[in-house]
Amino acid sequence: MTEQEARAARRAIEQLEKIGRLVTRSLLVLGFGALIFTCVNVTTFAIQHHVPGWVAWMLDPLASLALLTVLYVDGVLAEQGDYRASGWPFVLRWFAGLSTWIMNCWQSLYPDGVFRIIPGQADAGGLLLHSVAPFLLIILAEASAGYRTYLAAKAAAHRGTIRAWEDARAADRATRERHAREERERAEAAEREQALEAARAARQQDEREAEREAREHSARLAREVQQAEIEKARELARIEQENEERAARREAERLRVEAEIEAAERDRAAEREALRIKAEAEARVVEEAERTKREAAAERRERAQRSRAKHRRNSTGGASKSGLAAPSISDDPGSKSGGRVPREIRAAQREKAEREAAAALLDGRTPDPVALAQRYGLGETWGGDRVRAARRRLEEEAGFEEAVIFSVLEVECGAVEVTEELQAQGARS
Repeated sequence: MTEQEARAARRAIEQLEKIGRLVTRSLLVLGFGALIFTCVNVTTFAIQHHVPGWVAWMLDPLASLALLTVLYVDGVLAEQGDYRASGWPFVLRWFAGLSTWIMNCWQSLYPDGVFRIIPGQADAGGLLLHSVAPFLLIILAEASAGYRTYLAAKAAAHRGTIRAWEDARAADRATRERHAREERERAEAAEREQALEAARAARQQDEREAEREAREHSARLAREVQQAEIEKARELARIEQENEERAARREAERLRVEAEIEAAERDRAAEREALRIKAEAEARVVEEAERTKREAAAERRERAQRSRAKHRRNSTGGASKSGLAAPSISDDPGSKSGGRVPREIRAAQREKAEREAAAALLDGRTPDPVALAQRYGLGETWGGDRVRAARRRLEEEAGFEEAVIFSVLEVECGAVEVTEELQAQGARS
């Protein structure tokens, strides 16, 4: 078996594969052409036999596709070896082919529409025309099965040739590799023998060198022992002196550390005492400031109460003399306008109501949330929120208490002036 024969076998396999692909493509092209050619006649046949047109066109594609499928599968299986279609594949192939042929040729076989075992008025030309495509497809499929079987057998024979050549080449390569391995092993054995001889010579030389070095080493050890004894004596003396010096340094360091610790303890005690004195002084200053603030707040509240009491007496006396009532504390803008209260007016109402509640709290009275809310035309919840807000602002907001006292004084002074003006007008009249 030569390499030229293997190359020829590979070229033959490529040609056989091309022929197989040509047969398959021809079968598929012929099958789809026959499907298209016979579709019109089969569809007409189905419509004439009372099948709706939107379903009738499906009959020929179904039968033709079944025929193409079985023909193609039989051909491919025939390529793989000893396969011959029989049984149901045989029935399916011939049923699909004959049914397609009969439906396609029905008009040519029975132009008068009367069925007979032997057609009496058959159209020979139409029968031939409509039989060409189906029979070409069936016969080509049968022939392609034989072609594929032959092509598969020839390709298998050529592949056997290629395998035989590859096996021979592999055996030749294995023989060459075995010879090369044997030569390499002999060369390695010779090298190992030479290495062993060199190692024995080197070992003998090393032994002689070791004996000489041992003698020299013994002499050197003797000299070194003598020198070591001298050095040991010197080292012991030096170590003893260093130990004495080290003990003296440790004692001096211990005394210095103890002195530093005592000094640090004295400094920390002095610092703690200074911090304590400073803290007591700051606590006294804070306590004094709180006491002063409480006394000033109590004094302001007392002055405010005296001023309110004085202006209330003056206002009550003037009003009783004139017979007029004091103006109301607040108006209801929402009730006047009858619509939605603007944001600015609602904010002003909240501020005014909170100051009224704060004035009542500073006067020692409990504000009535219901009455406060009714004056502004709002609910009890709104009045309660304003009373709580007034308490919180008196406790947290700086300057709010003075602003409330000042606004109360302004209102009372204004009421006294109005009363005095009314009394003067009554006297003139």
